[in-house]
Amino acid sequence: MAVAAPAARELRTLQRRAMWALASREMRRVLTLWTQTLLPPVLTGVVFLAVFGGALGDRLQVAEIDYLRFILPGLLVMTVVAAAFSNNSTSLFQAKSEGYIEDVLSSPMRPWQLLVGYMAGGLLRAWLAALLLWLVAWPFAGAIEYPAVTLAALLLCGLIFAVLGVITGMWADTFDQHSLIANVLITPLAMLGAVFYSVDRLPEPWETLTYFNPIFYLVDATRYGYTGLQDSSSWAALTVAALVAAGVFSLAVTLLRRGWRLKA
Repeated sequence: MAVAAPAARELRTLQRRAMWALASREMRRVLTLWTQTLLPPVLTGVVFLAVFGGALGDRLQVAEIDYLRFILPGLLVMTVVAAAFSNNSTSLFQAKSEGYIEDVLSSPMRPWQLLVGYMAGGLLRAWLAALLLWLVAWPFAGAIEYPAVTLAALLLCGLIFAVLGVITGMWADTFDQHSLIANVLITPLAMLGAVFYSVDRLPEPWETLTYFNPIFYLVDATRYGYTGLQDSSSWAALTVAALVAAGVFSLAVTLLRRGWRLKA
């Protein structure tokens, strides 16, 4: 036992170092390639704000809220969703296709540490891009009503889609498969998540169908935190989002432990 205890401590130290090394590589990749990782999502958000908020902001109000202020929370969610998902799915897909995933799998890291290491880059990219977009829009969109709610919604949004990006990267064996989830599922759900409109203005059956869109609840919770306006219970949405985040995290850890679609 006296010999085993130092060995166990040394193993834990090696695991932490390996996780930090992987996370550092992923975050360094985001910061080094900022023209590809940070600039595009921020510019896309600014274009949406300019086109919809700038062109229509003086003519439209939703529940007495300026249109630019109304759409900004949804654009922040869209930015986090797209950045967290695409970064992690691309990173793991490239690790598989280029063959260096074997080096990562042979490290002493536990499955959850491997997942956290890969999530780090996507989370940094998502939250930093959202922060930059908010800083650009803040002088025009005003202050946040409930910062804790807004922060919680965007944190949970990033966690969920960072994990889903890792799972997609594990699943995809070809570039077409890698692009399928983002283009056919994630992007349409984000665009139809009541970012640009209030759900109560939709005719049936579109209003009811919107409530089946999981991204809608993240948008609604973020909008409540930013403006105080909500179409559903934000606390219920945050609770469900936390449960979903825990569920997908557990699923990803299980898949990594089994080496699902990673080991030859």
